[in-house]
Amino acid sequence: MGEWEQTVWISVVGMGLTFAAIGLLIAAMAALTRWARGAERAAPGRAETGAAIPASEGLEEAEQAAAVAVAIALALEARHIHPTRGWHSAYAPEEPGAWQAYARGQQLEQGKTHQTLRW
Repeated sequence: MGEWEQTVWISVVGMGLTFAAIGLLIAAMAALTRWARGAERAAPGRAETGAAIPASEGLEEAEQAAAVAVAIALALEARHIHPTRGWHSAYAPEEPGAWQAYARGQQLEQGKTHQTLRW
């Protein structure tokens, strides 16, 4: 066997072992995930569908009503805080955003530095 053939053989065996180890790792992860999910499903008091609360029509209507009430309350609060732009923005246009305030602060600091360096 020549030197070139030996190099190729070592590379093939090495890559094969690498991919086999990765495959073994993936298989072990899948097995552990299934094992953990199996223990979770076997917990007493849980519904077969996996839902924490059993579904019923009255409960579903109450959840919808609660969601609508929260959405309306948030919209009214936003409108109350900013009557002209309440539906579009969380803050007034004259307030700078966090990045704008930071950038302006950097500009002011840079101006101070340049003023002290002038002759």
